[in-house]
Amino acid sequence: MYVIYLDESGDPNGWNNNQDHFVLGGIAVHEGHIWHLGNILDDIQAEFFLDIPVPLKFHAVDIHNGRERFRSLTEIERQRMLDAIYDAVSQTCYPNAVLFATAMHISSVRNSDQALRDTFEDVVQRVNTFLVRLHNQSNPQKGLLIIDRSQSTEARYRTLISDFRIHGTRYGYIGNIVDIPYFSQSSETRLLQLADLIAYAVFRYYERGDDQFLTRIMPRFDRRNPNHPPDGLKHIIRTSEACRCVACGWLASLGC
Repeated sequence: MYVIYLDESGDPNGWNNNQDHFVLGGIAVHEGHIWHLGNILDDIQAEFFLDIPVPLKFHAVDIHNGRERFRSLTEIERQRMLDAIYDAVSQTCYPNAVLFATAMHISSVRNSDQALRDTFEDVVQRVNTFLVRLHNQSNPQKGLLIIDRSQSTEARYRTLISDFRIHGTRYGYIGNIVDIPYFSQSSETRLLQLADLIAYAVFRYYERGDDQFLTRIMPRFDRRNPNHPPDGLKHIIRTSEACRCVACGWLASLGC
């Protein structure tokens, strides 16, 4: 069983707030590796906060900008913490932990519901494709979704997954995703916090042109073989010019 932790970066309805992208992303972790990865993040906290025995919520924006408890750290210390977290992701072994993310550009948005639907549909289908590939390699696995709880989007996610189960996605059916999506506060699980950091790395790349975090974790995105472009990362964009980003630049002759 794989548990797929997903979180958002950016606002799916925030196109009037000087925002050009919305990202849904996260990490699929095999059940046997969940404790190990969470324990690594606990050790990272202990390195920087020896006097705080309870888990702090690792929120990418708070760490990067020095907010909440992280204001007590210097900029250099915060950068070291982020480096340690992203290194923990980059050092995981395939297929114990695999990354997925879909970034949507404003040029492809037609209405307020579309960004959430299209990114969720795309990520879920990519995870399902990964599980199908494992099955074809004689390693049958199922996936369970856990999404960061949000009053504004939880009901929408539930409706979407129900619709995908009945009618399929535009790409096919998602038979390897079991049950309903479950929702949790990110403060309750390290792995949702990790999903937040992964989505943030993708968002920073597309929204700010900052690849310092994405570059560290890029090899962990799902791909059918080491020499193939990332199957786990998608950029949804409609433009007259071919996109040269890491997700679709290799298809520049075809556009995005």
